[in-house]
Amino acid sequence: MPLHLEPLSTDHVSHVMTWVNDREVMQYFATRQTEISEAEEQAYIERLVASPNDRAYSVFDDEVYVGQVSLNQIYWPAKNARLFVVIRKNLQGRGYGTSAVAKALEMAFGELGLRKVWLIVRKDNRHAQAMYLRLGFDFEGVLRDEYAVGGVYYDMVRMAKLAPPVV
Repeated sequence: MPLHLEPLSTDHVSHVMTWVNDREVMQYFATRQTEISEAEEQAYIERLVASPNDRAYSVFDDEVYVGQVSLNQIYWPAKNARLFVVIRKNLQGRGYGTSAVAKALEMAFGELGLRKVWLIVRKDNRHAQAMYLRLGFDFEGVLRDEYAVGGVYYDMVRMAKLAPPVV
């Protein structure tokens, strides 16, 4: 089976723990700057899975766990959602992020009926921005000093993609 998404479940906690405390992977995310325990991650996944405004998926290549992709903060009245993607460090640079985001967009604009998917990415993360541009995202603006990681503030770039027009 090629790359596929499985709905996130508490069965995936051990997979998530392979990257959630990896500083090199998490440096681009404004999450907690302290180590997360397996129990804390399990509780977070339980809340996320129960949320009507989030759709989270584990990404697999055949049986190999690759990472996570999710549509968060779904605002149903405006039909928009925030995109999140993370690929395990040892699997980055192989196209998994691009494929996972493409599959998430298919779900967003297909079965979920969303109109817009947006994200924020660190301004200095040119590799990720290039991937999003290839997938049809456009720049919407810069959020100055939006995230702090290790006491350093970073500008974030907001990007978005609209659903294709219905013909």
